Amino acid sequence: MEQLLIDPEVQKVYSGFIPESWFGADPNDIVGIGTERHEKFLKDADERRALAMAECKDPGLFERRARRVVLDGMLRNESWLHGATGLDRALFFYIVACFEHEIETTPDMPLFRHGLDPERVSNRGNRCILAAEHMVCMTLYHIWTGCSQENLQGVFGIDQTTASRNIRLVRGIMARSGMLPTDMALMDELRHFTTLKEIYEAIGRIINFDWVHHRIEKPVDKESNDEAYSHKAGTTTCKSLHACAKRGLVILSGELEGGRGSEIEYLRRLLPDVGLLTASLTSPDTPAAERIRSNIDGGPQGAEEVLKGADVRMPHRKPPGGELTEEQKAYNSRLAGERSPIENRFAEERQHRILANTFRGSVEDLRETRTVVFGLVNLKLIAREADGFVPDTHAKGAAEGPGPPGPHGRKPRQTFSYLTGE
Repeated sequence: MEQLLIDPEVQKVYSGFIPESWFGADPNDIVGIGTERHEKFLKDADERRALAMAECKDPGLFERRARRVVLDGMLRNESWLHGATGLDRALFFYIVACFEHEIETTPDMPLFRHGLDPERVSNRGNRCILAAEHMVCMTLYHIWTGCSQENLQGVFGIDQTTASRNIRLVRGIMARSGMLPTDMALMDELRHFTTLKEIYEAIGRIINFDWVHHRIEKPVDKESNDEAYSHKAGTTTCKSLHACAKRGLVILSGELEGGRGSEIEYLRRLLPDVGLLTASLTSPDTPAAERIRSNIDGGPQGAEEVLKGADVRMPHRKPPGGELTEEQKAYNSRLAGERSPIENRFAEERQHRILANTFRGSVEDLRETRTVVFGLVNLKLIAREADGFVPDTHAKGAAEGPGPPGPHGRKPRQTFSYLTGE
């Protein structure tokens, strides 16, 4: 995965901007960055509105200014922003701040009509019609609502070609830059752990495995469709393996594969390689006292033969013509409680309608979109631990914590700026 490279001098300015490790990320920093970027947006939006209302004799210039004011008004409306993106204002503007940072440090990014450095030179040499925050909003709107790119024209006032180009740009940055705690980013962090103690501290001693099935467009040729058709789902699907840590973060993600084929075959062939963690799960030499409990939904019989170094647990199934004992029912109930984090994450993933509905696009588009969605799901989970943060637009989003700023509290804005480092 492509990592975000930051110059040491720039790192001083962006200290705490993007966490060095998402496993140890401070949610107060995330909320603080987003809140400060939101305040800056409101100030700039007021200036742009006053400018648009000033006398302007050029109809084209007035139209561009008016369109920007309308789009700014959408972002100022907290209820609309939450309903359009699924994000609180602090998290949305945190993503905007990270996106602008990535654009400023990468010469392959396009130029923008508004905001950022007007003197910056781009290798592409072209300009974007939308501002950075509106590009991010359009991409998240597309992912959250699952609407077609044609429908974006009426909301954001751009043609389908521009919408498609901007969505690919923003989605690619969110998936690959490390600005979100995506499954791919967390897998990359896990590969760098050299001891089981580090892994235990990051993810705990419980991992929940399960498969996700995504409905996709029916391939043109019959042979390809037969390979991807799922008789259980009654439609053409792609499936992938995911794993969730005890805390609830989605930390593993397998390759996409056509709907046919058993889950145990998938586990044998496509179990993600994340270094020491995978070696510990699959090696029969892993000491019993160091084995990670691996909870798997009752599908792949024989998972113990693949995860030989793990404490594999699956629910009891009803015997033919019989019933489960009370002990077996109690065991299944306890196991379901342990597996609740991954079920909750999958429920949040399905709230993003682009994946809940039939996905229209290439497999690479699906892979990238899925990565972004799990990054958003993980980001919201991390932010819930912030001091005084309420992920509800009616409760006005982020609030100051009850206690004084400390090593784990929000930095006082009057003495430190996340955006300028001063």
